Amino acid sequence: MGAAILGSIAPDFDVVLGLLGGWSGAGEHRGFTHSFLAAAVLGGLAALVAPKHRGRVFVACAGGLVTHIFWDWLNFWGVRPLWPWLRSFSANLLHEADLPAAGILLAASLLVWRGRRRAAAVLLATLLPAYLLLHFRWREHARQLAQTELAGRRVAVYPTSRLRCGWSVLSAGERDMAVDCVPSPLAAHLRPLLRVAIRDDFFIRASMQSPIVQDYREHTSFPYAEVAPDADGGALVLWRDLRLALEERASGNPTGLRVRLDASGKIVSEKHRWWLSLW
Repeated sequence: MGAAILGSIAPDFDVVLGLLGGWSGAGEHRGFTHSFLAAAVLGGLAALVAPKHRGRVFVACAGGLVTHIFWDWLNFWGVRPLWPWLRSFSANLLHEADLPAAGILLAASLLVWRGRRRAAAVLLATLLPAYLLLHFRWREHARQLAQTELAGRRVAVYPTSRLRCGWSVLSAGERDMAVDCVPSPLAAHLRPLLRVAIRDDFFIRASMQSPIVQDYREHTSFPYAEVAPDADGGALVLWRDLRLALEERASGNPTGLRVRLDASGKIVSEKHRWWLSLW
């Protein structure tokens, strides 16, 4: 049991790279630690610690890591299971904080704890595929609505963590970006949630000279910028991810890439605040 728990949580130890390494470190999340090679390596190390039960410990630890890979594959961010082949695989079916899916797992865990393993297996084998099929149909319906109501705009659909809005449609036009909700697989229309203007001023253009900003914009599906003037004539340009902005609760410290510039447009500092922070 200890080996299985270790394997199931160990892949996310790489969040330390994002906490300490800024934007470049965050980009390494879900790399080697979320691969089949890592499962074999960690399972082997765990087996060395428990030589009397080497086979069982290896299977438990490696199996725990593989379940982590499976769940992360289901969401938008995806995984690189065949690392060092760096292609990322993503089903884009569930949000990483999906409560009903967590409820299914919790129910199965309680059955196992009560000694009803067969019932737990039946529960997972029936409810989980049905729930994934529901989201598959929900996603296709969201795409159809987007094609009908947002013609001429660049669009993409993503699952959300909101119970009243299972899927969101992100879109970008010439002047703005928007997030619309698809509240159910039978929804007749999109429901507006968020709209932001696409700004283009001196400080935003100056911030684009940064290689970090260029990389952020290349690897973020819907990046947009907010500008906060400084008292000395400079500005703080905050590059944000539209998808994360939808999920974030109102706060004075949103995630994103902060670029501070002086009055002449020279970059003074760059700092990335990840979704996970130490303070």
